[in-house]
Amino acid sequence: MYRMLIADDNKYERDGMKYLISKYKLPLEISEARNGKEALQIIEQEEFDLLLTDIKMPFMDGLQLVKAAREIYPTMKIILLSGHSEFEYARAAIPLKVLHYLLKPVEAEALRSVLSDVVEQCEQEESQKRNVILKPYTGAGTPSKSETDGSRSADSEYGKRAVDELIRIIESKYNQDLSLEYLAASVHLSGSYLSHIFKKRTGTSVVKYINQYRMEKAKEFLDQSNYKINDVYKMVGYSDFSYFGVSFKQHFGLTPTQYREKVRSL
Repeated sequence: MYRMLIADDNKYERDGMKYLISKYKLPLEISEARNGKEALQIIEQEEFDLLLTDIKMPFMDGLQLVKAAREIYPTMKIILLSGHSEFEYARAAIPLKVLHYLLKPVEAEALRSVLSDVVEQCEQEESQKRNVILKPYTGAGTPSKSETDGSRSADSEYGKRAVDELIRIIESKYNQDLSLEYLAASVHLSGSYLSHIFKKRTGTSVVKYINQYRMEKAKEFLDQSNYKINDVYKMVGYSDFSYFGVSFKQHFGLTPTQYREKVRSL
């Protein structure tokens, strides 16, 4: 199963798409959001393979959401919903590497075709990665019980070392582009398996851990008055200032400017 988030402020359209996905028996586990802001909050807490979002939504529109989602998951597959009158607006999403566009109202066959294509791409990528998962412990022939138990022990130990190494990478390279794909390759695991063992051992997702660490570093830099706010977001690995500001306020309850002013008033 692949994880998919539907972001659309129209409940009937969300329900309609969920019905069609179920009808066509597509291997997709669906979550939903009523607007872009809610979708971003969900993406920051959970990991998804696919985002299907409307362009026009309250609080945060689809393009803003796609841009922010790309900061978190550079390789996430994205499908954009737009009306005929919004086509020129949708073209602005081209640099964000949107995989497919669907016109509203969405036709059943068009949705099935697009989602089937995305699922096929996910399956191909997963198949390519499968051979490297714990490859050092893969042997030939049918293992005995003792060999199986030993392999499980080795897998567990390798998983622990992989998580420890991942945390070291995050804390030393937090100011760089840390995609899940890059991190998984760094420890020779698939993204899905790495996400599983990381959450099992730390109680949080890879994405959330990165975001929390970056926020704490941003706070440290803002505590030092010689750093400009417009420089701090780049220093902690963000390429978009508005997304950094949203994340900072969600984390600390204040904008970076408000936090700096509070520090200076103490």
